[in-house]
Amino acid sequence: MRARPVWSALFAALAALGGLASAMAQSTDPWSAAYCEPAAQIKLLYTNRAYLILPKPPDAPLFYYSYMILGTGTRVERHGQLIFDASDDHWDFDENLISLRRLWPLRPDNTIELDRVDRETGIRAKVTFTVIGLEPIQVDRSAHKSWKIRRLDRYETGDTSIQFLWYAPDLCTLSAFTDSQQRLVRLLRVLRPGGKDYDRPIAHRNHKLYFADTNERVR
Repeated sequence: MRARPVWSALFAALAALGGLASAMAQSTDPWSAAYCEPAAQIKLLYTNRAYLILPKPPDAPLFYYSYMILGTGTRVERHGQLIFDASDDHWDFDENLISLRRLWPLRPDNTIELDRVDRETGIRAKVTFTVIGLEPIQVDRSAHKSWKIRRLDRYETGDTSIQFLWYAPDLCTLSAFTDSQQRLVRLLRVLRPGGKDYDRPIAHRNHKLYFADTNERVR
């Protein structure tokens, strides 16, 4: 088994779903989670990385989202609310929009499969996301009900790798995920414009996140 340098994770757009979005938003089933997305300009501070959610263009396609990786200036475009990374791997979302639609609302045993092409090697993989169940995850001293999702990458070479993601419906984002080295990456803070610490610069060193103005560890 080999790990791939892909940061797991999730954020997106649903404006084009129309009636489907309304139906999902009205669900009150405690064993399902409707689709939602974090607002633009929110900052998400994880154990060793941070993201700024960018505004969506008016003509954004289904499940589209984009973000800046704070401290690097890198802009990334993604789809599907389950992928947060810094790479430019190709995900064949055009061929998998039906699968993405069927994943939501999240329920136990919901499964989708997507195609991915490694940016460095060109190796193709089938990537399967399977909803396992609910677990509480601590974020900023509060517990958030989170859906645990298994990601299985099966490469055309015969190799495989596994990662896990936890999606918190009340935060509309990942509360935690494991990276390609099987390290747990947790969401520490959600910063909103005008709120405390929002304008402080972010830096990351030795797999840890800091406020660059005081070198204070983000906790």
